[in-house]
Amino acid sequence: MNKSRGLLIMSIVAIAAIGLFLYMRRHRDERAPAPAVATKGSAQHAQHAAPEPADPAKLVVAVTDDKGPLAGATVRFERERGDVDIVETGKDGVARADRLEPGTWQVSASADGHEPAALRPRELRAGEVVNVDLKLAPGGRTLTGTVTDASGGPITGARIDAAKLGAVARPSDAVASTLTGADGKYKLSVAEGQLLVAASESSYAPQSRFVEVGASGASADFQLVPGGVIEGVVRDEQTREPVPGATVLAQRDAPAMMLGERATHDVKSGADGRFRITGLRPGGYELNARAVGRASQAPTIVGLGVAEQVTDVEIVVGRAPVIRGVVVDESGAPAPNVEVNAFSGPGDNADAKADAKGQFALEGLAPGKYTLMARSEEFLPAGTTNVELEHKDLDGVKITVRRGLKIKGHVERRQVCEVQLDFDEGAMQRGDMPMLIAPITTGPDGEFEVGPAHPIAYDLKARCPSGEQGTKKIDVKPGMPDVVIEVKPGASIAGKVLDGGGKPIGGVTVMAAATGGTERTMIVNGMVTSGVQSLTNATGAFELRGLAAGTYRLRVLDRGRPLPMKPDAKIAVTATEHKTGVTLTVDRPDGVIRGVVTGSDGKPIADAWVSVNQNLEDMLSEALANHGPDEGGSRSVMIEAHDDGGGDTGGMPPALTDANGKFEIRNLARVPWTVVAEAQAGKLRGRATKVVPDAQITLQAVGLTKLEGKLVTGGAAMPSSFQVELEGPTRAQRSFTTADGTFSFARVDPGEYKVTVTSSAGNGSATVKVQPDQTAHVDINLAANAIVVGKLIDAAGKPVGGVPVTIIPDTGDGQLRVELHGMPPTSNPDGTFRLDAKAGPSILMVMTPPRPTSKRGLNLEAGKTLDVGPITVAATPAPP
Repeated sequence: MNKSRGLLIMSIVAIAAIGLFLYMRRHRDERAPAPAVATKGSAQHAQHAAPEPADPAKLVVAVTDDKGPLAGATVRFERERGDVDIVETGKDGVARADRLEPGTWQVSASADGHEPAALRPRELRAGEVVNVDLKLAPGGRTLTGTVTDASGGPITGARIDAAKLGAVARPSDAVASTLTGADGKYKLSVAEGQLLVAASESSYAPQSRFVEVGASGASADFQLVPGGVIEGVVRDEQTREPVPGATVLAQRDAPAMMLGERATHDVKSGADGRFRITGLRPGGYELNARAVGRASQAPTIVGLGVAEQVTDVEIVVGRAPVIRGVVVDESGAPAPNVEVNAFSGPGDNADAKADAKGQFALEGLAPGKYTLMARSEEFLPAGTTNVELEHKDLDGVKITVRRGLKIKGHVERRQVCEVQLDFDEGAMQRGDMPMLIAPITTGPDGEFEVGPAHPIAYDLKARCPSGEQGTKKIDVKPGMPDVVIEVKPGASIAGKVLDGGGKPIGGVTVMAAATGGTERTMIVNGMVTSGVQSLTNATGAFELRGLAAGTYRLRVLDRGRPLPMKPDAKIAVTATEHKTGVTLTVDRPDGVIRGVVTGSDGKPIADAWVSVNQNLEDMLSEALANHGPDEGGSRSVMIEAHDDGGGDTGGMPPALTDANGKFEIRNLARVPWTVVAEAQAGKLRGRATKVVPDAQITLQAVGLTKLEGKLVTGGAAMPSSFQVELEGPTRAQRSFTTADGTFSFARVDPGEYKVTVTSSAGNGSATVKVQPDQTAHVDINLAANAIVVGKLIDAAGKPVGGVPVTIIPDTGDGQLRVELHGMPPTSNPDGTFRLDAKAGPSILMVMTPPRPTSKRGLNLEAGKTLDVGPITVAATPAPP
């Protein structure tokens, strides 16, 4: 066999994998949901009254341990969009939050000598009083540190949040919190393992960092920089009157830091329409506002320097089109109280909750193309609905869901375990695309509830800290009995991680990924999250426990990123084998990037904000290291890379340049990094790519500019909406609905760009060079799309609906690289599909688990339709 044809690379970017949508909803985009309004709107301008404030809710939390009420525990109340209150329990172990805004709240608690714990998210209604119990288990490790300002002085009352990172690189719900004392010091009882720790105070820009907590605890110090402030007013476009109760969104055009800093800051305007956003990092911000029936038509750009206060910002809102419709189940009956989500480019998203009759209204969206999906605790999406929103309301939209099933049971022997629901590779969903479900952790009693799930066959897997593991094959169906997963001692792999000099490396992660079949690597918010992972101790020792029999590929990660490793390590174990003495040799992550930031005149710039991050391409190059075909066969590698807007977990804290423009960022892996400097309230930016420590660099911060463009159709009709993507120093993607085909991007870095336009009327691309402080212009000639139609069927000839389908170029090298930005189109309930694509040699990809089905040899012609006929979707398609 030609080995070059044995590698299938699937790079699913952004929110393309529908499964992530399911189990990440609790941490969704921090935007206020649009109101669920079922009444029909008017095309005429209307006066909008300010919404009446809702009565506050009250939440009473009784915290206990095995000995009874727990006094002095810290209870953390976090609203879904990011508001946080912390309250200490009294002698009776009770903490009371009396004035909570109605909505969904997450409650967690921590106390000295105890493991942090959390309750499931709880929706509070206006005026409701809710009493809940939360029990803490003994244990925990001690985390200490000091929070100071740039001068070294202590910061009093800074909030410290610490949470263990879960299976998808998100902080767990069990967040431990405390406040610093007068000396800036803090002490906190946290979970052992990989944690994200954040420090925040309203007058300072927040920081967060990745901390490895072992048996002896850990320490994390923070030095905060004074934060900036943006103040202003929201006004109606026609009346110029202030708009009270509007949601103002401020989004920074650079990666955020999870837990400590939200990717999107949002506040409500007051009765006078004024708003104030504090604790902002320096840089450029896009401000948008939404109110009932109104939204800003274009973002307001604000640049912010270190500790700068920008006042009198005006955001204008005008009437926004509304998407209205109904959610129905597979029988056509209304599906009540489901959450409806609209996805498009970055920032063009909204959600709403359907009413008891399944009716919904999505407000605050700009015109453009959207993919709609709905779900709830009872219903699963049955594919997607694609719509095009113009400048008028869109009514009568139908979204289909199907009722899901809950899987209940326990592990035996009863203990704390992580339970994961995986696709049974011998089964194929008929009628819908199966979706991933987040791993859940059982309580000490070993009980679990997973779902909603599809009525298909799954492998239900449990892995326990004790080293026990088990798998249960289940056929999910209505009325099924509780499931018991028998867990028994599993295999293990133990050894040490050393550097090139033979010295141990502590605080790094060893990951074991099963080989054979499709090898999956998941990257979430900048971290590799897949496989079985274990932390090394101070001596570099690790032990991967609870493994099933098989062969595993071992990698070493630092802050979730692969370290250069030699040689490649593959270890085979039998069912209960304990493999020891494994030595993994990697480069120690102690690299340094030093440099100086200058202006275009070559003079150094003080107080420039310098940060490092890895772009997706560099991450993929490391994740794919040594991923050639295995001996005697082919290999299929699936890489899912997601950024859910929550920030970069593994990101390094940024640095400020000194009076001489110098900076230094330490403890870096010797892999390619992108280094970015921002200065003068975000007006200047410099960038260097593929910088490998130990490097000395000069970053020239130059003026950002605007890139404008225009579509050229050659006399054909201009598309009603189109999407433009920039590939270059600044990467951006945005939808436009201008009648004359013009588009523009603000705050673009100078450099070479490829500009790509896609629309229902055609597609095109062009290159352009952007000069500093000069508006660039590019014309895009549109070529007619090719159209591909067909039908998906199963082995019995029945239609297969709700399965993502896409067209990729055939590069002719035998490798398949699928790169999807956003939600992919899906087959209809009757199995049919219709795809617009660029002309040329192409491959049709049907995204079925565990491997895609592909149809090669398509020669697409512009303006013509190709009917590929029925495509049989197999349960385990042969590798390409």
